[in-house]
Amino acid sequence: MNLKRPKLVALLALIVLAGGAAIFFVTSRHRSDQHASHEEQLYTCGMHPQVIQDHPGNCPICGMKLNPIRKQPGRTASTSGERKVKYYKSTMMLGEISQTPRKDSMGMDMVPVYEDETADSQTIAIDPVTTQNMGIRTGVVTKGPLRRTIRTVGTVDFDETALADVTTKFKGWIEKLYVDATGKQVHKGEPLFEIYSPDLYSAQTEYLLALNQSPVAAGGEALKTSALTKLKFFDISDEQSADLEKTKVAKKTLHVNAPIDGIVVEKMAVQGQMVDAGMKLYRLADLSLVWVLSQVYEQDLAFLKLGQEAVVRLSYLPDREFRGRVTYIYPTLDEKTRTARVRMEFHNPGFFLKPGMFADV
Repeated sequence: MNLKRPKLVALLALIVLAGGAAIFFVTSRHRSDQHASHEEQLYTCGMHPQVIQDHPGNCPICGMKLNPIRKQPGRTASTSGERKVKYYKSTMMLGEISQTPRKDSMGMDMVPVYEDETADSQTIAIDPVTTQNMGIRTGVVTKGPLRRTIRTVGTVDFDETALADVTTKFKGWIEKLYVDATGKQVHKGEPLFEIYSPDLYSAQTEYLLALNQSPVAAGGEALKTSALTKLKFFDISDEQSADLEKTKVAKKTLHVNAPIDGIVVEKMAVQGQMVDAGMKLYRLADLSLVWVLSQVYEQDLAFLKLGQEAVVRLSYLPDREFRGRVTYIYPTLDEKTRTARVRMEFHNPGFFLKPGMFADV
């Protein structure tokens, strides 16, 4: 009985010592984990990464909420005590480093880079919350042409090569108007008005006299050709000359026809009006093709080339686009606005592009 008591006491003492050691180990490990977690948890600003704090709060620069910094994989604290600085880098200017602490070219303090961080220095890791706050978007790199879009305001104008003025080559009086309003559409060869002219009547009479001469008479054929040419020089159509040759009767009035297909954009002719030779009576414009003139700043002229595609949008047709081409870059520059005029051509089915309109180019 006396021999068993010391063994029992020793066993109890061993159990107590083992329990105390286990409690001490668990408690010290828990404190170590808390200390390490507390030491590793830092906070930074998504817009100003140079701002780092060991407690949550707001950025002192922009006032945004600070985000926790995740511990980067592969980076462990140095166990030898103080970490050794390898160099200093700028947080604003990538690639700007220094061997001594100083301010970067933006005036910001450069941050240290430690030797144990250089192994992962080629990897950039950003917290997802910071990525979202910064609005970062990623995509697959593709190979293709680089495009530069130039936006400006243009004015729709007539195609100057498709304008025609209607005049007479003789003095006369307008007897009847067939096209009596601006904006009417006319076709080539369609009569515009009837006119009486003494010169025109005399030319008809000369042609009839030449027709009545015998073909075998001396100079008869030449006289006929000369009289017919005179009528053509007065812009009398071949149909009217053929009708005159058929009826053998000189008419008091002859009609003047439209020289092109187009729209009447100017009308000066009035019924009963006396007109002189060369007086403008109508102006016709073919609107099937129109010009768009725009102003482009001189720093953008290097990107313009003849034949480039141009897109036009109108305010009253916002869902429709008109596509054309750059046809001319004017050789002069406006000294006040520092812009050059650029001309583009657009096909205009339906006449949606109306001269005088503003357009987004």
